[in-house]
Parts: sequence; structure tokens; C-alpha cells
Amino acid sequence: MNRVAIAIDLGGTDIKGALLDREGRLHSPRRVPTGEDRSPAKVVDRLADLIDGLQKTAGGAAFGVGIGVPGGVYPDSKKISQAPNFPGWYDVDLVSPLMQKTGLPVAIDNDANVAGLGEFEFGAGKAVDSMVLITLGTGIGGGIILDGRIWRGQWGMAGEIGHITIEPEGVLCGCGNRGCIEAYASGPALVRQAKEALAREPGAPLLQLAGGDPDRITPKLIYDAAKQGCPVSRAVFEKASRYLGNMMASVLNLLNVPLFVIGGGVSASFDLLYEPMRDEIRRRAYRIPGENVAIQRAILGNDAGMIGAGMLAFAELTPAEGR
Repeated sequence: MNRVAIAIDLGGTDIKGALLDREGRLHSPRRVPTGEDRSPAKVVDRLADLIDGLQKTAGGAAFGVGIGVPGGVYPDSKKISQAPNFPGWYDVDLVSPLMQKTGLPVAIDNDANVAGLGEFEFGAGKAVDSMVLITLGTGIGGGIILDGRIWRGQWGMAGEIGHITIEPEGVLCGCGNRGCIEAYASGPALVRQAKEALAREPGAPLLQLAGGDPDRITPKLIYDAAKQGCPVSRAVFEKASRYLGNMMASVLNLLNVPLFVIGGGVSASFDLLYEPMRDEIRRRAYRIPGENVAIQRAILGNDAGMIGAGMLAFAELTPAEGR
């Protein structure tokens, strides 16, 4: 096998791993449960077992490991500053113990950052030099690529787009702030707002699609109802899309990137999101960037994190091989 990186996507439910070649192709993908015990030591053991298995599959050809993690990573120490889905993870060092256990060098970064790198190298962003990935799912995340490099900021927390305030005294967000875009346009936020609307309009088609049970409502069901003309569902997407466009206009005025890439589970509703987002950007951003910025749906799907993690290894552990 040609020279490959071991690519790891650490999630709250599963740990996904594969071998990645320099052309962005994944080989021998596999996944293991993250497990109920999410202490750093136990997670390191599971990661090391997965890495060892992939190295054996590669016949020893893997030169290093790239990992995307659901939390902030300090640029200098490479410690995880905080990981919300892993209780008690503050200033956690995964790199040193993994290098000791596997004998391989390890590159690590935030999962949205590496997903952005994946889309930049081999997905929707491969024709540009700078872009912002926005992930819409259980939360809202962001990965910023400027002039071909991940922009991490001073403390490794750049790209926390989900916690830009759009309603100063708005809905309480899980981060403790009020009015974050995540509280209005994430998957759970769509469901909450749909339920609130159904309390006022119980005869809406969305509730019929849910079999009369509001607890069965999901973002996909809201999307399906919207496509069938349900006014409640269409209004939920319209509001969320305009909030997203509002936030994106601010990001555009700040960074002037030529491209926004929309990923995550809620991006399946891209056809409903696009026009209100585009309209709001035109209204609120400076004219030239507002009229010219492109908005595209991510194309790598659930593989973006692994592809980006592998490319992180190529970029940081073999710097001469970057794009």
C-alpha cells in the first residue's frame, strides 16, 4: 500500500477510523463505540486499539495519525481545552499517550476544523483559497480556512460560529449565553420552534405527519412537511434561514471569504435554506461580497471529518505534502 495516514474522527457515540491516501481516498473504514466510560484513559485505550488495527491493515505503511475531536484544541500544546460531550475533559492531552502507545506521531484539531479542511481539499471548497464551513446538526459549528490554512485563533477556539449572538435577550443556549444562532437554527432548535408553533396551530399538517405526537417531530419531518406545503414548517425554516443569513453576513463582512459551505445533518434541507440565507446576506453584507459570495452544500458527507483528519496528518506531519 502507498503511503497513508491514519484518520480518526472522535465522536460522542462512535469513533470512526480509516486509512487515507494523498489523493483523499479512504481505505478500510471502521468504527467502534466510544463507550460509556469516556475518561481520557479509556478513550486513549480505544483509540490506540483502533490505530494499531489500522496500521496492521496498512502493513506498517501509515506514517502518522490525524484526529478530529469535538472540542477546542490549544494550538501550541495540542491539549483539548474542553469537550462538551466528554464530561470532565479540561486541558486533556491525548497526543502524548497515543504516541507512546502506538509509536506514531499524532496531529489533532477540532472536528469542525478538520471537516472544513476535508471539504477544502477534496470537497466543495477545492476551487478556492479560503472558505468557511458551517455545520448544522445537534449544534452549529464552523471551520475557517484562510489562504489554505485552518485559522485557529490565539486559543484554538476560532470558528465557534454557533455561539454568535443574533438575539441579545433571546433563547437560552446550552453554552449559557442567550440568543446564540445555535438556539435558533440547529436541529433541536428547529424541533423546539415547530412544537411552539403547533401549540398555536394544532391543525397544521406537520402534526398529522407526526401521528399527532409532537415528540415524534424531527428536523427531517419538518422538512418533509415543508416540502408538502405545511405553513408552520415552512415558517420554521424561513426564520432559521434568515437568522443564518444574518450571522453569515457578519462573518462575510469580517473575513470576506468567497465561499460558505453548509454541512451537517440539517444541510439535507439546503434547498429550503438557500434562498432566505442568500437574501439576508445581500441585505446585510457589504454589496460586493454580499452579491458575489458562493453558498454550497458540503459534498463529503459523514466522511469529511475523517478525510480532513487524514489531511491534517499530511499537512502537519509531512508539511511539504500540503496543497
